[in-house]
Amino acid sequence: MRYLKVTAQDRSGNGQADTVILHFYQRCSEGIDELIHETVAVDINADRKVDFKFAGDINQDGTCDTVDSLLLKAFANTFLKLNWFNPGESWQRTLVMVGLYDYPQGPPNRVQLNFLNRRSPLRKPSLIYQAAGYDVDGNGVVEAFSRIDVDRNGVVNQSDQELVRHLCNSFLAFKWYEKPRLEE
Repeated sequence: MRYLKVTAQDRSGNGQADTVILHFYQRCSEGIDELIHETVAVDINADRKVDFKFAGDINQDGTCDTVDSLLLKAFANTFLKLNWFNPGESWQRTLVMVGLYDYPQGPPNRVQLNFLNRRSPLRKPSLIYQAAGYDVDGNGVVEAFSRIDVDRNGVVNQSDQELVRHLCNSFLAFKWYEKPRLEE
């Protein structure tokens, strides 16, 4: 199984996330997950918009091009609005995203977002809350969403729905999922 682990950090110490780090993992049967790809996006001037990005081949098409850069920028700009970040260079809060299938054909029809918090380095992270996006018609675009306050402003509204929509559709554009194996 493939999953994306995202961490935002406030490295400048101004109370806002300025660095977004994406780790693309492949779960291994041996128990240790393998880091396949890492990308970084940085907001230098605290306007919640990415100024520098290091994408690499983020959509796994074999080339490192403008499309990869635009995908990272769109995802990171959305993530900066979540208010889910760490002080300094810590890794306490993360978001783990995974594509899930209810049908063996087409792209994943669900994208699950798990917001995790690690209270100490010795403990496993705790699930703080979850959100999800659903592709109800199998076209590879998420149309339905769980209602949750993902931007942590105390109100569940259209802004939260748009954040979940952008994160889920960006995740699907990364193509970081595996099709389920058909049983023979």
